[in-house]
Amino acid sequence: MPLAAPFKLGPFLVDAAGGLIPPADREARFSVRWRGCLVQAGLRPAEDGAALQLQAVLGRVPSSAQASPDRRDALLAVLRELVHHPAPLRLGLSADHRVVMRGDSALAAPVTSRGLVAAVTGFVLAVAPYFDLIAESGAAGAGSVNT
Repeated sequence: MPLAAPFKLGPFLVDAAGGLIPPADREARFSVRWRGCLVQAGLRPAEDGAALQLQAVLGRVPSSAQASPDRRDALLAVLRELVHHPAPLRLGLSADHRVVMRGDSALAAPVTSRGLVAAVTGFVLAVAPYFDLIAESGAAGAGSVNT
């Protein structure tokens, strides 16, 4: 028995053609896990589709009490270099020393589940080399993002 459209699916309304409609009054927020890393996403309506904001915690700089100074300094040196590389992705260090990668995408109308999954997949594939480099440089395991 088909569902009567529009119907609610998670944070979205699904129209008769299968398009995803984010709520007009707030971001539609959801998360996925990738390689033990929590990736959080927010989708909001835009003029010609939707704006997607993504962020992932790639790891944490170990505290000076937990790691050798050489390991910590080496990781911080890698992060200083990565911050200066121009890219659509933005690397940052939070106040609690989480290494956070952020990226934005525009989804053309009509927004579909296929387009949304493709955008999230593109983000995690673009983040993969950073994730590997940061892990190899001595970051502690990835954690959750609290926004």
